[in-house]
Amino acid sequence: MSGPAILVVIPTTRGPLHLRALKARPGLPAPAAFADGDYRPLPWSADYARLCAAGGPLARLTDGPLPPHELRLSGSFDAGRSWEVPVCLAHGLAARGARFAAEPAEAGLILWATGAVDLDLAVRPGDYALLDKIERARALLAEAPDARLAVLLPEGPERAQAEAAIRALGRSGDPLFLPAGSIMAALAALETGMRPGEAVRPAARRRGRLALPAGALAAAGIAAALALGARQAPVAGPVEAPVTETVPPQAANAAPAPAPNVPEPAPVEKPAALRVEELRAPPGSSCRRVAFGADPPERRPVAVEAEGRLAPSRLAPELCGLAVRAEAPGLRIEVGPELRGAALPPVRLADGAQGYFLREGARQNLVYAVQAIPEAGAPTPGSRLLHALTR
Repeated sequence: MSGPAILVVIPTTRGPLHLRALKARPGLPAPAAFADGDYRPLPWSADYARLCAAGGPLARLTDGPLPPHELRLSGSFDAGRSWEVPVCLAHGLAARGARFAAEPAEAGLILWATGAVDLDLAVRPGDYALLDKIERARALLAEAPDARLAVLLPEGPERAQAEAAIRALGRSGDPLFLPAGSIMAALAALETGMRPGEAVRPAARRRGRLALPAGALAAAGIAAALALGARQAPVAGPVEAPVTETVPPQAANAAPAPAPNVPEPAPVEKPAALRVEELRAPPGSSCRRVAFGADPPERRPVAVEAEGRLAPSRLAPELCGLAVRAEAPGLRIEVGPELRGAALPPVRLADGAQGYFLREGARQNLVYAVQAIPEAGAPTPGSRLLHALTR
């Protein structure tokens, strides 16, 4: 299509990254993000896969399943969700046939956007450190002084100051400020707000939605593997968090039964190496909304039923998944394939635990093992627990 090459900037508080390429990769088992020159998916690729999954936010942009994509960036970042808005905009532009610039000097338009989205592609208000990100992007923007600048600033405490800071950059043309309410509104503004001859128009439309490039449906089966009805997921990485749990004494070594009228001995407190919690949908929500970050889950610890065994968890509709974490440093967590195969790709929760959200089509009785394995020199002994999910 005609139109300027677009440089999509992903601002971070350590400095801006930019999109190098975004293309369908049907051979990938799941959508994945990569740093330039590296074949290993970035740590937050599981979150990107959720964004692209059938029923996920990006499904709002397409008429059919989104095939696995390779998202290639100039670098990576540690955490956060402010990459979601620029990545969603990039997918929307790609569906409209836009050309992307791999370097600032190639760009006719620079898209600078930040923020997180919800399940309906609305941009979530918040404190996104806008002023800091703008300041750190000055050098990159200066590499393309004649490129048109389009900006999406989410609602938040610094928005007005950030808009003034963008205007004060002294670029050759007036910046195009995009609506901050939703990805769809921002894409529509990009379509109509460009200079004459620069509009990014969709290659085809169907009932007002963006059409996928030809061949997208050929990879539908792979993309569907990320939906809530699929069956495979990667192995979890290490987790850690300091907590303690009460564990009953080992039955085989218990003292003889007490004489009549003698009270039972109290349970012995000892450190536990593992903690497993149920992730439940709060009242009025659903597991689909929880899995895609629209609502936070309620977390309920799973009780220890006996030595090496947790109390079963019932597969009620509000049980969305499980969180697993280590109770001391120096422990590596391994989760059995039975749970991994029934869950979406694991995500790291705010406290460092690994979250396994159950796939809708895999909600069946299962028993899995979770182990805490000490790393070299770890002072804490490991442990192994069995846990059942039952109807």
